[in-house]
Amino acid sequence: MTQERIQTRYKLAGPFATQAELEQAIARVIEHHKQDFFPLLERLVDVGDTRVNLSQENPMRVLGIALDAPGTTGIARLNYESNFAESCLIINEYDQHQTSVPFHLEGDQLVFDLELPIAWNFNH
Repeated sequence: MTQERIQTRYKLAGPFATQAELEQAIARVIEHHKQDFFPLLERLVDVGDTRVNLSQENPMRVLGIALDAPGTTGIARLNYESNFAESCLIINEYDQHQTSVPFHLEGDQLVFDLELPIAWNFNH
């Protein structure tokens, strides 16, 4: 499976007095821009079946932010739902999924530098 690299930057409105304030600000930025994460989540869920979709009723949410001691890199833990395929049938119930997305900080910029899986094409 090949990968596609996507880098996304968001401005953080600081300064932040504590690491907890910074973590909360990062979570708010992700929540505000959650649509930007749909391509990643869709590719993680798709597994070659384009009938599998993310839940629009219960959209992605941030479960937590974990920063390293210097506060320059971290992981965002995300929760999302999708329907699923079983054999040849698409099931219209939704499964819960969790994933961790790495990020780093460059000054007042929150940077996601992600490798997205490209869906396998059976025609090639």
